[in-house]
Amino acid sequence: MRVLVVTDAWSCLSSRQVGTALGRAWAGLGDEVAVIPMGKAGDGFQRALADLPEAGRVDLIAPEFPAAGEDQWSADSAPLGHRLAELPVEPGRHQVIELAEAPWRDGGRGMIAYLRGHGHLLGAGRWPGPLTLVTTSDQACLELTGLRGVVSVEGRAEGMDPARMLSLDQDLCDWARELTGDADAGAAPGTGAAGGIGLAISALGGRITTGPRLLLDLAGARRSAAEADLVVTGCEELNFGTLGGEVVAEVLELAEPLGVPVIAVPLASEVSARELRQAGLEAATPLDCGPVTGPQGLPAITAAAGPVARTWHW
Repeated sequence: MRVLVVTDAWSCLSSRQVGTALGRAWAGLGDEVAVIPMGKAGDGFQRALADLPEAGRVDLIAPEFPAAGEDQWSADSAPLGHRLAELPVEPGRHQVIELAEAPWRDGGRGMIAYLRGHGHLLGAGRWPGPLTLVTTSDQACLELTGLRGVVSVEGRAEGMDPARMLSLDQDLCDWARELTGDADAGAAPGTGAAGGIGLAISALGGRITTGPRLLLDLAGARRSAAEADLVVTGCEELNFGTLGGEVVAEVLELAEPLGVPVIAVPLASEVSARELRQAGLEAATPLDCGPVTGPQGLPAITAAAGPVARTWHW
């Protein structure tokens, strides 16, 4: 039997540590087990990427910038351009920017200006290699302009004057036209990610995605899942509100078209059997392993997962 383990990190343990501990319960039954480490932007992605053997050709920057507060509408993304320009651009290497949030809303104008001014773009205005923005699942769907755009969503939340909202949105539409030739380019999902860096990354020929999705792609998870008899995922708490968050959602999206059963092994679960089936999970079995405060608790996780492995073993 082949088992693929793809689980989220716990507060005191990395995804690889949790996945390996769970996988040992199936390995003890003689099953073939593969573990793919997972992590979300701003929450475990860097560690998971470092733990992924297939990520050896990835250059990551995960900059942290101070919050701009109300000045976010006039803040400039040039500092990100400076950080990106420091990355080595070599054949076969993949540049990745991790940004769960950003202190500007300039549509990446400052970043592009910096890169152009310092000669880091190709003649067609493209980045000279694979480039990916890793952000949260919400940001990866966010539009830059229009009724569902950054100005509309955040401006209304701030109680911004409608006239100013229209002016700011029009400025971003004008920037989208200047950058891409299409004033409506900012209406595409993901262009509003990280204050509009998504638009700039797309214009450079790059990709906007989430941490779990990129890690699955790098690991060749589709091939592994297609060959698996069972996929095991998990998180600290499985509830109906989040259903395990980004990691569990990506795992379900991966396995569903392949017809591979997915079970969750969380520390705690508040989801009914009916809700689990609606989400695409065959079962969710909370671990009775007591408090886990660090690596010393890994053997207890394996032991607690033993009954689950014996149930889901054939």
